[in-house]
Amino acid sequence: MTRETYRLGIDIGGTFTDLTVLGEQSGRIMGLKTPTVPADPAQGIVNGLKLLFRQGIEPADIDYFVHGTTIGLNTLLQRKGESIALFVTEGFRDILNLQRLRLPVPYDFRSRLPEPLIERKHVFPVRERLLQDGTVKQPIDRESLDRAIDAALAAGVTGIAVCFLHSYKNPVHERIAAERIRERAKGRLDVCLSSGLYPQMREYERAVMTVVNLYIQANVKKYFGTLRERLTGEGMKTTPFITQSNGGIMDIDTAAAAPVRTLFSGPAAGVIGAVRAAAAAGISNVVTFDMGGTSADISIIENGQPTFVQTNHLAGFPIMLPSVSIYSVGAGGGSYGWIDNGGLLKVGPESVGSSPGPACYGRGDKAALTDAFLLCGYLNPERFAAGHVPLYPELSEKAMKPIADHLRLDVRAAADRMIQVAVANMYAELSSVMEQHGFDPRDFSFLAFGGAGPVTANFLADEIQASSVLVPPSPGTLCALGALTADFAYDAVQSRQTLLADLPMPRLKEEFAKLAGHARQWLAEQDIRGLEGQTLLYSMDARYSGQAYEIELPLDPAILDDAGHERILDAFHHLHQRQYGHCDREALLEVIGLRVRIIGRTLKPVQPRVPGAEGTVEPIGSRSIIARGAEYTARVYERSGLLHGHRIEGPAIVEQDDTTVLILDGWHGRVDAYGNLILQRNGEES
Repeated sequence: MTRETYRLGIDIGGTFTDLTVLGEQSGRIMGLKTPTVPADPAQGIVNGLKLLFRQGIEPADIDYFVHGTTIGLNTLLQRKGESIALFVTEGFRDILNLQRLRLPVPYDFRSRLPEPLIERKHVFPVRERLLQDGTVKQPIDRESLDRAIDAALAAGVTGIAVCFLHSYKNPVHERIAAERIRERAKGRLDVCLSSGLYPQMREYERAVMTVVNLYIQANVKKYFGTLRERLTGEGMKTTPFITQSNGGIMDIDTAAAAPVRTLFSGPAAGVIGAVRAAAAAGISNVVTFDMGGTSADISIIENGQPTFVQTNHLAGFPIMLPSVSIYSVGAGGGSYGWIDNGGLLKVGPESVGSSPGPACYGRGDKAALTDAFLLCGYLNPERFAAGHVPLYPELSEKAMKPIADHLRLDVRAAADRMIQVAVANMYAELSSVMEQHGFDPRDFSFLAFGGAGPVTANFLADEIQASSVLVPPSPGTLCALGALTADFAYDAVQSRQTLLADLPMPRLKEEFAKLAGHARQWLAEQDIRGLEGQTLLYSMDARYSGQAYEIELPLDPAILDDAGHERILDAFHHLHQRQYGHCDREALLEVIGLRVRIIGRTLKPVQPRVPGAEGTVEPIGSRSIIARGAEYTARVYERSGLLHGHRIEGPAIVEQDDTTVLILDGWHGRVDAYGNLILQRNGEES
């Protein structure tokens, strides 16, 4: 008898490490959670493997492993990276300090630009100069280069980032500098070139991304080395793949060379999992709501496709890489309540994390949202995280009492008030995102996942008047499932900055062909087994001549066989009209960059169907809950007992190993053919 092999996806959150495992022969999918070990994230993965072993799955049976990491993200947020230097073109030494000379919040004169990751004394000018078209005006001066290298060595830095003017057009000077650094430093310094990382225009953004990449690289490499060692020690033979900010995956060596691509990897994997869940439910317009232990994030899925941005911001720094568009809108289950100087109740943004955790974990003394959920009756203290994390309601009461005394409420009422404060904060942030995207929330469904998402989603969906709430079968581990089902993805880019009229179609086709070849080469270099196929997506970053910022225009490759530019122009006008409400058909179109994304499609598990119900579903019990100031007796249901066609009237609670679903009074839940639980207001049927 052939032993079954497995595919494993892991997402490390601030509170829990989530695992999703797929049996390659049986097609069985299973999700598990184990507490994150902040001081040693790899140990959390090892603990997860031990849980799998208890389920009869040995590490040696895992032949495909994908992992979302937050090591680079945490290194940047906590500013615990390496001491590095930056080499710039002479005259541009203050590029990191000047930034864009704009207030982060235009209407808040107290807002401040972020402190650079590199002190000015470690930014060294090099005499060289390229023109805008990449031609050499001033050859690189070897004497000034050697002085900069010697000064960096004397300063004791561990690496050098190099960002010369217009190197995205011509990398020759950056490559000369890198060769000389390695020669003169005798291999003692790491080097990162902006032209090799992501050759795009905009000097400041390119410099920041190069600096961030090198700043976090040592910690990421150290973690990857530890991870490989631990996995080998446990008997796993496969090499890990790592999720990217763009929703794709790459091999671990590629991730170690460009860790800046992993900064948003965890949340992006969740959105990829949400796309799959929404498609199974037949819903094309979705607001994803991922609420874990430390934060609540949303993203927009429109017409079945996630939305992307070409530049994101993190800790005040622009990260100029394609990534899934994700907005942080609120607190997580570990965010704790506190009273400000004005006597008002606040929730977050600080979190107790998983260690010590909410008071109910038995180690901390702060009342977190998880404590509020427990006191309001939403959580079963014996069922939390599949029973692996016992909860202590009496400790939640003790932690909540100072807040309750200040508000002159009992502890349950104070817990309810704390939840509503968190929901109000999320509503305010979400309203801003909806305005930016210009969509009507009544046309969208909420897709709730993460450990705390299904507990909170009904409150928020009711506030914004969303049409429904979709809770997939394993919401608590959807990020891990998204990582497991993600495709390999890479963006090959080339800056142009020329009028479309000056770019003949044969030349345009030739340049896209070169980018496609580069993308195929990247995919071929990945350590991949068993791809289901590959796809190339063409796009152009373009703007009306005179505009400051461009938009990404998807292109059908067949357009490149046309003799003229008419179809490209028409497509851009339509896109501009849709995004901004106007277009200018008389304006000239300026091409800023060309882009080819390659997608290497991986094996996707078959979405399992659930049997049809032959009767009504019976609750397994009931308990008292408090919600929005009112007390109810809520029926409790077991998620594994819900079949296609079952309907649950709120107020109700649905328990499962990885999360808890709260259904409010005036709402009901129904189960579709794939086991999705869909919540709607009474009287509204889809």
